[in-house]
Amino acid sequence: MAYTRSTEDYLRADVAHFVHPITDVGQTTGIVFAEGSGIMLRDTEGKEYIDGISGAMCVNVGHGRAELADAARDQMLKLSYTPTFRGNTHTAVVECAERLAQIAPYGIEHFFFCSGGSEAVETCLKLARLYWRNKGTGKYKIVSLFNSYHGAVYGATSATGLNRMGKNYEPLVPGFVHIPNYYCYRCAFGKSYPQCELHCARFLEEVIVNEGEDTVAAFIAEPMLGAGGMVPPPAEYWPMVRDICTRRNVLLITDEVVSGFGRTGKMFAVQHWGIQPDMMSMAKGITSAYLPFGAVGMAEGMYEGLKTPGTPLFHLYTYSGHPACCAVAVKNMEILMEERLADNAARVGQYLLERMQELEELPHVAAVDGLGLTLGFEVVADKATKTPFDPALKVGDRLVAQARERGLMFRMFGERLGLTPPLIITTEEVDRVVGILRPLLEALPPA
Repeated sequence: MAYTRSTEDYLRADVAHFVHPITDVGQTTGIVFAEGSGIMLRDTEGKEYIDGISGAMCVNVGHGRAELADAARDQMLKLSYTPTFRGNTHTAVVECAERLAQIAPYGIEHFFFCSGGSEAVETCLKLARLYWRNKGTGKYKIVSLFNSYHGAVYGATSATGLNRMGKNYEPLVPGFVHIPNYYCYRCAFGKSYPQCELHCARFLEEVIVNEGEDTVAAFIAEPMLGAGGMVPPPAEYWPMVRDICTRRNVLLITDEVVSGFGRTGKMFAVQHWGIQPDMMSMAKGITSAYLPFGAVGMAEGMYEGLKTPGTPLFHLYTYSGHPACCAVAVKNMEILMEERLADNAARVGQYLLERMQELEELPHVAAVDGLGLTLGFEVVADKATKTPFDPALKVGDRLVAQARERGLMFRMFGERLGLTPPLIITTEEVDRVVGILRPLLEALPPA
């Protein structure tokens, strides 16, 4: 397709007017994306790229789905907007909540809608504190994991365990406590699984006791670390955490913003372990990013705990339950179910894992792991000692740039690199991905 403006013209205007997230201010990659179809992206020069990260781990059903565009258009023509606060409702939001209740984990049947993951997490944090106020207690502390990511607004940033996200924005919101996560390859306790007996999970109970059970409102964590490196937990972790939270009278919040809607091989990641959270945040795959949308799901006890007759729920966003977003979410959920994309994520994700684990034979590739179509791995200077490369070499950044030159988009997540392709990817397309990565990883260390 020919464009009326040159790539250089787009880039000049970009630098002049657009401030990019997670980028040196005033910088760009030099690429201007213009089209997408399936798992592929195309730039204004006509070059194609495999979208190995699903945009931002969110384009679950792939690019260019006309049925999602049609759903948005049809809804906008019928009803573009009406607020949902003060008891107002509309057909699209009712249908969206009803459909979500059908696919959510058992017992999650009540939903609050918002515009994205950060707002969903923020809602969970506020509702957790409100819940305990309604119960007549002052429980307010939120426990979360180091190296976790929960969003960019102040409360969600305060819960986030990636230190770089809160740096330079201090002081953050008080009342947040962080504990070690479940990344076994770099265990914070210096132990090895399974001899560790899940010290990382049991440590949560120690912290609740030390902080004071009467002060801890909730524990929030991703079912598997997302921006922290695409790290799945040991199988026993979540059942142990659920038991601890129940016994210690602490709400359990699972952040399914990345892991929800089929990405891990189940519709929601917590279904791998058969646990029920008290609340769960959702976004990204709920509309496959065709429109910005998020949700908070609640179990019955949580929902009932928010009821205070005569006192409204004073928490809202203008776009809570936006009609077009709801309509796209409904159609997106239909696609996920009808095309059995969670099953495809499980099957093709296992194939991706096995193909990438083959690369652990290389001298600098380590800790390949994943769940469904979320996969992460490390590149290290010395596998015997797990010593990383000197940060000054920017090995991960170089790999990302080299792969991009060869037509593959993937990401650096702290110490790990990650692949999170759309759920429609095939085994043949996985072979293409591995074919691009292998020679780059064989060439390590960098000159």
